[in-house]
Amino acid sequence: MSIWIIMNIVLNLLTLINSIVTILIFIFALSLIIVYHRRSRSVLVLLTGHTCSTLLISASMLASMATASLCGCMNIVLEQHGNTCWCVLRGFCIHGFLCALYDSYIVQATYRLCRVVFYRRKNLYSFPVYSLKVPIETLFRVVNISPVFLLRGDVIYLSSEYYCQTSFTNASAIVCIAIRRFLLPLLFISVIYVFLLKYLQKSNSSSSSTASYNECRHLKQNRRDLLVIRRLLIMLDVLILLGLPSAIFLVMFMASGHFVIVTYRTGRLFVSFSFVLLAYMLIRLTDPLKKSLRRHLKRNSTETTRRKSPSTSRISLRCL
Repeated sequence: MSIWIIMNIVLNLLTLINSIVTILIFIFALSLIIVYHRRSRSVLVLLTGHTCSTLLISASMLASMATASLCGCMNIVLEQHGNTCWCVLRGFCIHGFLCALYDSYIVQATYRLCRVVFYRRKNLYSFPVYSLKVPIETLFRVVNISPVFLLRGDVIYLSSEYYCQTSFTNASAIVCIAIRRFLLPLLFISVIYVFLLKYLQKSNSSSSSTASYNECRHLKQNRRDLLVIRRLLIMLDVLILLGLPSAIFLVMFMASGHFVIVTYRTGRLFVSFSFVLLAYMLIRLTDPLKKSLRRHLKRNSTETTRRKSPSTSRISLRCL
């Protein structure tokens, strides 16, 4: 077995492991939402569930692609090794749901903008508005990129990778992906959070000691939001990391015309690592989800203690 094949197997295996870890984390996170927040009308819980679902589907698609590539490297022939409908659909879906993933963070940023800056206009960040906005936004984000790939046939079977994807040699489609999937969402998210950071710093510094009860309450909420937004800027770095290797390889290819043979596998690996980091940060930065996790762990530890206590008492009685 050559070094090239071993390297491909290792890269695909790491991608598959990261994807499976991400899938398990988000299944657990969605279970927490269903168990503890199924009757909740919290917009934050709704948006968290939306992002969890999008990441879960994206990680599942990535795991399927890594499995196909891993089997191909090991000379295991699968039915999906070819230009089949499922192969093309999976290649399109990974683009569509990654678009929906980035845009879900735009929706979260917009929600925080409305809640902090336009807090008096509660209809802008009410639960009914977002319960309609989220499914419409997801459907639109997945569909609006389809003309680039489905109608033009930009998703093709890559025989060297053993799955369907957009070829890096298709410059127009790759540039479209880079702009639509990465640059525009990151620009919107960055502008909103930087504006919110400056707004909250200014409002906290100009707070008055004679403020009313409602204003004091709003200022306390602003201080909490300021802390959260500073942490969310770290999450923004993870979103940048998600597409950074592919962007570097794209610039190298467009500048020199030389295609690096590990481009696709390295890009997938970084995406899988980013998924794991996003999974951790989503639970870490979402208070309702974090509280539900603590509640779940506390309940499990209590049940474990109760199970042990009867056996302990029996042992003590026997000793007597």
